[in-house]
Amino acid sequence: MLRRALIGGLLAAAMLTAHAQDTLVRASVDRATVRENESFTYSIVAEGSVRDDPDTSAIEQQFDVLSRSSRTRIEIVNTQRRQVVEWDFELFPTGAGNFVLPPSYVAGAASNTVEVEILPAPVSDEELPDVFIEVDAEPSAPYVQAQVLYTLRLFVGVNTGRATLTAPRVSGGEAIVERLGEDRQYQTTRAGRSFSVRERRYAIFPQQTGTLSVGPATFEAMVVPTRGFSRVQRLRSDSLEIDVRPAVAPPPEFPDAVWLPARALTLTQDWVDEQGRFSLGVPRTRLLTVEADGVLETQIPELVLATAAGIRQYPDQPELDRRTSEQGVQGRRVERYAVIAQNTGEIEIPGQELVWWNVDEARWDIAGIEPTVVAVLPGIEPVLDEPVPDTSEASQGAQPAPPATNYWTLVSAVLAAAWLVTLVAWLRTRSADRAAGVQPARAPRRSKNRRLLRKLRAACEENDAAAAHGLLLQWAELRFPESPPQSLGVLAGRLPPAVAAEIAVLEACVYGTGAEDFNGKGLAAALKGVDAVARAGSNDKPDPLLPLYR
Repeated sequence: MLRRALIGGLLAAAMLTAHAQDTLVRASVDRATVRENESFTYSIVAEGSVRDDPDTSAIEQQFDVLSRSSRTRIEIVNTQRRQVVEWDFELFPTGAGNFVLPPSYVAGAASNTVEVEILPAPVSDEELPDVFIEVDAEPSAPYVQAQVLYTLRLFVGVNTGRATLTAPRVSGGEAIVERLGEDRQYQTTRAGRSFSVRERRYAIFPQQTGTLSVGPATFEAMVVPTRGFSRVQRLRSDSLEIDVRPAVAPPPEFPDAVWLPARALTLTQDWVDEQGRFSLGVPRTRLLTVEADGVLETQIPELVLATAAGIRQYPDQPELDRRTSEQGVQGRRVERYAVIAQNTGEIEIPGQELVWWNVDEARWDIAGIEPTVVAVLPGIEPVLDEPVPDTSEASQGAQPAPPATNYWTLVSAVLAAAWLVTLVAWLRTRSADRAAGVQPARAPRRSKNRRLLRKLRAACEENDAAAAHGLLLQWAELRFPESPPQSLGVLAGRLPPAVAAEIAVLEACVYGTGAEDFNGKGLAAALKGVDAVARAGSNDKPDPLLPLYR
């Protein structure tokens, strides 16, 4: 019995461990800095099959729980059904200090820890109204085009209805105003009274130097006091004056640097494809991503790539987006390039730098990517069907006996005589055709060459970049059968400069952003010259062996 109980306990523990591994638990707070007399929201999100509520007994020893709520939703990700349960706890501090909220356990899985700073409550003996507004801006003296965090707090100590809160107005200069997320609500006490607080944040980007006035914001609601009659009350916040400083001149070593005031900035490089190697003429997609805190995505400048021998890089349309959080706006710009190697061997992909102004440190910084050396393999060559030699032991052991010398001498003499008779007959036929004015038949290869050139010129005249690209590579395979070029860049290196220049224009349109703007007149004219040279250089003599196969 003891053995069975032990085995059952081990199995139960294993099942609980496996269930805990299938459950993902995350914890967060709506504000990382809170006043001692203010409440805040502690949230737990569990992904997986969950039935029980989280164990928050450790947290309840540090904070008072004013309220709790939960909700469940079902998500479908890659045809997989997933359950997500969320719990919200409104916590009230019991003292000031720096606190670390311990892990909360859900179905045996532990959440992360969360840090919260509790500041002392403000001391005020003045009598506060039932409703009032506080505003602040950080920094108060920003650089032009730099982010200003404007925070508005509405304190309500009575019941209200039909409430509206308007956004602050900006005057004295041009500015871009972006609201940061949804309003936050919590409880606080001021001068011995309890207030419900609604906090709203904005990111303001001044576009001109000088003094910028922000405010006032307006709150209007039906106020229901504890005594007396209900009334409509309209309240305006104070106005804030912001002193906008001018841009700083770029450093001497980077005289062309674009003004980009940010709190933090990163520049990263990624490759979309998973092949992990370069092949001659085969494009690879290179991604350069810029993420800047305190900057709109439209402020991030276009990256200027350094040129390098052996490769060509063609840009695509950039991707611009932004993210908002309590700390403000994070702008993001993704540049996509088609990178085509023009030579085999080792090639260096140049690095990239972006100069920006660090508003926190008040200095110029550089975000960079180091150059990398890659090995370029030859292009994909066609595989020819060749007979596989028989390497079995039986075939190696059985060696056929050499035939008699006289027999093969006789066969060779007969074949030589037949070849001479055929050659004499062909020469007589050719002389007769010339006397009658009959032109010799062109080689099939030359006829195919002319057909491809006609189709290629037609595609160029129709400004069809994709069709011209495909036909040009087909024509290159016919023109250079010994080593067909695998890319337009390799083909351009084997043709006259005038044709090479037009092929470079086509390549830029195919792999860049201007395929719809391709103008094929120049390439069509250059191809006419190639066709004329081919006709002038040819002697129209058919292959003398062709008649043997008629």
